Amino acid sequence: MPQKEEVLRDYLHFIKKYTFVICMCTILVLGTALIISLRIPKTYSASTLLWLIQSNTSSPISSNNLFQTVLSGGVDRSEMATISKRFSTESMLNAAIENMDDNQLGAVQHLPSIGILKRKLKAQIDPEANYIKLSIELTEDEGGERNAALLVNQLARDMQTLRSENEKTRLAKHQKFLENKRDEIDKKIRELIDETLDFVRKNGSPETWYPQLASLLEQYRNLQERLGISELALHTARGRLDHFKTRQDTLPQQTRISETQNKNPIWLYQQEKLIDLESQRIGDSKKAGKSTHELSGLDAQIKDIREQAENTSQLTTTSTYGTSAHYTYLENQLIELPPTIEGHKNETEHLKKELQKTQNQLQELLTKIPENQHTFTQLRTNIELAGTLKEEIEKRYLESEILSAESNVTPAQKGGIEIVDIAVPRKIAVSPQFKLIFVLAGVIGLCIGVTLALAIEFFQN
Repeated sequence: MPQKEEVLRDYLHFIKKYTFVICMCTILVLGTALIISLRIPKTYSASTLLWLIQSNTSSPISSNNLFQTVLSGGVDRSEMATISKRFSTESMLNAAIENMDDNQLGAVQHLPSIGILKRKLKAQIDPEANYIKLSIELTEDEGGERNAALLVNQLARDMQTLRSENEKTRLAKHQKFLENKRDEIDKKIRELIDETLDFVRKNGSPETWYPQLASLLEQYRNLQERLGISELALHTARGRLDHFKTRQDTLPQQTRISETQNKNPIWLYQQEKLIDLESQRIGDSKKAGKSTHELSGLDAQIKDIREQAENTSQLTTTSTYGTSAHYTYLENQLIELPPTIEGHKNETEHLKKELQKTQNQLQELLTKIPENQHTFTQLRTNIELAGTLKEEIEKRYLESEILSAESNVTPAQKGGIEIVDIAVPRKIAVSPQFKLIFVLAGVIGLCIGVTLALAIEFFQN
């Protein structure tokens, strides 16, 4: 503890010994700082706050396309940085000075050169709030707070006008571009419609292909059924013809039609003669003068005729022969079947030709349908795509007109920029700052005095 008190006592003794030197250094530095600060010209600052407006116009569909980039009006950090850099360009400053010369005669006479203005002009951006703070500091010789306020306000108005004109020019170009594209698409749609109509006239459409295909398939099926029936009928007729020919060869042409039994005329003649002879013998036996010899002759004739009568059949059969009915039927069938067979044969050949013709038509139609369907689908798809593109262009054109109307309706937000705070001249100088200068000068003076005292003490010892 005594050692610490001894060290503190040495410090106090050192300060007491060199109080004059330290005070003189401090007073000299403060005086010099006061003289310099009084001779420094006063600088005044003026600032204006700008708000970059985010456009409310949005696309009803996905914005990942060219038109969103063209017409979005969205604000991002790069756009804000571009605007802030644009303020300090020579063209903007010259334009602002010229406009100030037109509006405020003599106000620009005290302004410094463009190079100095570029260094003094500051544009601070706040991307989270879409704000840009534009400020500049000018001395009294350069016009002070009045010229500073006039310059930043003029720069803000010029930026509004420039962006508004650029936006109008861009929107006009975009609208012209969209109108040209719309005319091109209308022309393309008409060409596609004419091409589709020509294709439909030459090749038909799905509304005709598939009914035609169904009709041909139905016709092909009916022809197959008719051909099968005709071939079966032809085969049956040929079989019957062969069968009838075989039967005709085995059947007799003539057949007994009827059979009748009558008394045998010979037997009847013998009976009549026998009766006559018996009657004659009876008569002769009754007559006188007839000899036995004559009667014996009659008896012998009677006996002979009786023997012949006994050997002769009393009945005789008469048969009638004619052409057989079965044979006649076979002959009629053999006459009728060849024309029938020929008719079935001609019908079969005709059906085969029709079937082949229908099959060729089916193959041709089935070959053409995929290609025609592909071509027709492509044409229709092209028309739909062109229509979709035209609809998209109409939407973008409407959005462009809405943006143009909004820019005309809200003059306070001209060019997508709204001046939130207008710069006003303030008599409060931003430099020199006397309090800060005195504090710094005091600290520096003390440091110099202590350093000088230490140096003297070092060289004395």
